[in-house]
Amino acid sequence: MRNRFLVSTAIVGAFLLPAESLAADGVQLKISGRYYAAAGAALDQDDGPGESGDNTRDYVFKQDVEVHFRGETTLDNGLTVGAKIELEGQTSGDQIDEVFAYFKGGWGEVRFGDDDDTIDLLCVEVTDASLIFGPDDPELNFSNAGVNGRVATNETCREGDATRVMYISPKLAGFQFAASFMPDDTQDTRNTVAGAGTRFSNDAGQNSEQLSIAARYGNEFNGVKLDLGGAATWSFDRENDIAGVGDFQVYNAYAQVGFGNFKVGGAFGYQANVSSTVDNIDWMIYGVGVTYGWDAYLIGLGWTRGQYDIDSSSDTDVYDVIELTASYKLGPGITLDGVLGYNNYNEDNNNDNADYSNIEVGAGFSITF
Repeated sequence: MRNRFLVSTAIVGAFLLPAESLAADGVQLKISGRYYAAAGAALDQDDGPGESGDNTRDYVFKQDVEVHFRGETTLDNGLTVGAKIELEGQTSGDQIDEVFAYFKGGWGEVRFGDDDDTIDLLCVEVTDASLIFGPDDPELNFSNAGVNGRVATNETCREGDATRVMYISPKLAGFQFAASFMPDDTQDTRNTVAGAGTRFSNDAGQNSEQLSIAARYGNEFNGVKLDLGGAATWSFDRENDIAGVGDFQVYNAYAQVGFGNFKVGGAFGYQANVSSTVDNIDWMIYGVGVTYGWDAYLIGLGWTRGQYDIDSSSDTDVYDVIELTASYKLGPGITLDGVLGYNNYNEDNNNDNADYSNIEVGAGFSITF
């Protein structure tokens, strides 16, 4: 309770400061972002009539672009105040990705607005060598498993923007924690929506009243780097739950160890009651990877497995992704990337058309600024 009081006092106090406590330069605008691009191919894929690869190209050009606008200032009392807007660089149904304000100081950081929850904020994926490729939620991939299957790729770190309030602690002796809360599972909250100034509470199946907590520990001992963490999200209200589905829950954990030129890491993710209409539909994803780096080069080998419940029966789909990734640091913020991978999706409900496998190859680059 005392910590919550101190954080609240810091925020309120920022608005009550006398004029001489304000920063002389005002809020300064900073622009950053990323440009990811690649050419890739799906070789030897299941592309018979009705199969996941049917009527799909064997090769593709892709890009993923974001521009970030940040307005920030540090007041004379040391409090940093700012707002961040992330704009998708391509036409998208969610053109503005994340947008939030923040207040931070020696006591930590408070955010308010559309942002991923803490389970994603402090999450670390299965170790790989590329910013754009990898077996765990890659930015760009070349698999058509999602056409008839449950998912296109495995993901241990669940993402999901919504309007929430979040607290992020400072790092203390390698430890850090964060917590967030959101009233309902929506974003872009403005004023009145469909006549309701406070949102409707009977949206069928919506996962509302969500609390997320996360913790992370990182340190180095005699040249060995250790990174551990885990998180959980609980939704306490599945709105208008006619089907009697249990509350949505998410859990994850990860560990990375670095020594010399090597890094080894594994991750685990679990989502309970994913469906809004059928009870006990759970997803479990886990994997492990290793990288080796020298000079400007980095190579990695990683594997993930996703287990996806289909319905209320015991049927479970299994999706394996194995990828060899590599990157070369061309300059600050610029890398050349490559991938050679194998994807195998096994459907467990006698639907042979959902079974899918392929060999994927790709080359690309990343520019961060």
